[in-house]
Amino acid sequence: MQKRLGIMGCGQLSQMLGEAARRLGASVSFLCVDETPVVSGLGAIYGVDSSGADSIGIESVDAFFDQCDAITVERESLPDALLQRARDEVGLAPGYDALVVLRQRDTQKAMLDQLDIPTSPWGVATTAAELAGVLSTLPSRYSRCKRILGGYDGGGQWRVNADTLDAIPAGGYPLIAEAEITIERELAIIIARDTLGHSVCYPITENVMRNGILIGSHVPATVTPEHRQLAETYARRLVDAMGYVGVLAIEFFVTDGRLIVNEIAPRVHNTGHWTMGAVGADQFIQHVRVVLGDPVTEPVFNQAAAMVNILNAPLPARMPEGPIRMLMQTYGKGVRPGRKLGHLTLIGPDADAVRREADQYIAELHGTED
Repeated sequence: MQKRLGIMGCGQLSQMLGEAARRLGASVSFLCVDETPVVSGLGAIYGVDSSGADSIGIESVDAFFDQCDAITVERESLPDALLQRARDEVGLAPGYDALVVLRQRDTQKAMLDQLDIPTSPWGVATTAAELAGVLSTLPSRYSRCKRILGGYDGGGQWRVNADTLDAIPAGGYPLIAEAEITIERELAIIIARDTLGHSVCYPITENVMRNGILIGSHVPATVTPEHRQLAETYARRLVDAMGYVGVLAIEFFVTDGRLIVNEIAPRVHNTGHWTMGAVGADQFIQHVRVVLGDPVTEPVFNQAAAMVNILNAPLPARMPEGPIRMLMQTYGKGVRPGRKLGHLTLIGPDADAVRREADQYIAELHGTED
């Protein structure tokens, strides 16, 4: 294994990647891009602003690259110049092409179509007039419109029909419009692939969403063997086609008994946080290992688990009853409405008991749905 890891980004995913790298004996350097770091104490921190200009010092970017044997990212939305330099001078995982294709919803959907991986019918619009034309081709009265770049955790997204196009601001374009579907269940899978092309899948999670924000995940998911096999098949088809190296997350919808892809994240992801403490090689350990050149490790999971996000300020007021155990990780971030400040992981031998306990924490921290 190479020993010097560079991480572009300084948020909570970088924090957990840095902790994993330190446990594996690797040194870590961070490049902060127009953000407040929460990685203090884990390694050297360098910085640039969103235009790519140095904000800490003229040598900061050069120094960062000099400290790395391999580089990875905590998010897709990074300046192309930095990604290209990482690719050309050090080595970037996931690769530049994968990040560029998967960070945009239009190119992401186009690749899924090319690989015969089903999604909701969709189209691209750059103006309200184009959107009206796209909506006329979709098989639903309403459409879910999303910015091509960004728009996560429910932001930059609108539900419209032909009569409500003015709900989308001018800054909302370009966007993709997806046919509205009936969602029976939301699932996700984490897959890891190494430099030799070997891959492993983690157990599928069943996600709990509120207002477009993930607030919890249950493992094992309520999923048919057919859907489990399809999810793994689609995941492997995607990473193999891209020559992908690292961890990748895919979110699915179950609609009318069919499994379709909602979105893809080319990185470690919130839906995989449950793996921390629940499997031998969690998603962060796995990602660091393969980025530094080691082979993938088969996850070992013979219990049940759940993850509950901590948003805003509330913390749990009680501990779970045994034999369920709870791990809590906070990210060292300031309180802001809707901000993810940490997460709980529940682990136990009985899937029904863990699910009930997690649902009680979701109700305690997030209330119940209307």
